[in-house]
Amino acid sequence: MKSVKNFACGAMALALAGAASITFAATTLKVASEENFGTPPRVAAQYGLEHLRDSIGKATNDAFDIKIYPNATLGSEKELIKSVANGTVDATVMSPGNIAGLLPEAQLFSTSYLFTSYDHAKRVLANEQFLSRMKQIVRDRKMGFQLAAISLTGTRNLYNRVKPISTIDGLAGLKMRVMNSPTEFKVWSTLGMLPSTIPGPEIYSSLQSGVVDAAESSLPAIVGGKYYEVAPNITLTHHQYNLHFYMVGDKALAKIPAAQHAAVFGVFEDAAKVQLDAAVRLADEKLKFLRSSPKVTVSEVDARPFAKKLIPIQDEVAAKLKMQDVLGLIRSLEN
Repeated sequence: MKSVKNFACGAMALALAGAASITFAATTLKVASEENFGTPPRVAAQYGLEHLRDSIGKATNDAFDIKIYPNATLGSEKELIKSVANGTVDATVMSPGNIAGLLPEAQLFSTSYLFTSYDHAKRVLANEQFLSRMKQIVRDRKMGFQLAAISLTGTRNLYNRVKPISTIDGLAGLKMRVMNSPTEFKVWSTLGMLPSTIPGPEIYSSLQSGVVDAAESSLPAIVGGKYYEVAPNITLTHHQYNLHFYMVGDKALAKIPAAQHAAVFGVFEDAAKVQLDAAVRLADEKLKFLRSSPKVTVSEVDARPFAKKLIPIQDEVAAKLKMQDVLGLIRSLEN
């Protein structure tokens, strides 16, 4: 009897010793982006997504890690948001214009000149009422994903292959690449251009071949995508302080224990802040690069005629989308 007892105790001790040496592999979450990554980083989203990757383990006691798929390797933004909804990708970051087909309310942020400065945009993005309202809008749509955080890619500016432009009259008749948003069409049509939807990965070739004459993006994206090579006329319109939505799939959240959801969303929000700071820094760096680049012309414009022409579109779109409260909140935080 005694030997049986000793054997049992020994077996338990061995089992416990073995258990102590067992390590459990973290669950890997796939996060994909259309953004062009590089070394060093060329776009602000790279800083945000890499912060997300580097911080998720600590936030979840190493239960999860992240693998990033940048450079549209898993598809364009429009394709990626569908992948997030069906669970083949766990999270992504995207511009309002490319999600507007699924989330009409995002069209408000394509109306241009909502924000007057980086400080104004920062106040809005830090406002809890704004973020809660936007999260609720996405939640109510029940599209298979949730809004985790909002950041910036920088200000969006015009670039074209035809001529330097310094006044609103110079836009007339140019073929303009826009994202898949009805509001984008309306904005650029109102400004006298001929808009056409072109996927992000095809911007360079479309400008090079003359399918379109012009496009618009953040300065880091213009430099990172080398669009200035085929469209060397940069106009600092600052027409959008372009938001970036961090979206996480419902199927991805189902993999994460409910008790850890707050921590995970906190990491997304921290990543968005890292991206925003990087956007400001990179915009300054890339503007210096463009100004010093041969064959590139950088033109300043008086934005007031542009903004004045688009205020009615802001009001119209906000009313149509029942987003008057959001527009009012943004305007109230201007000063």
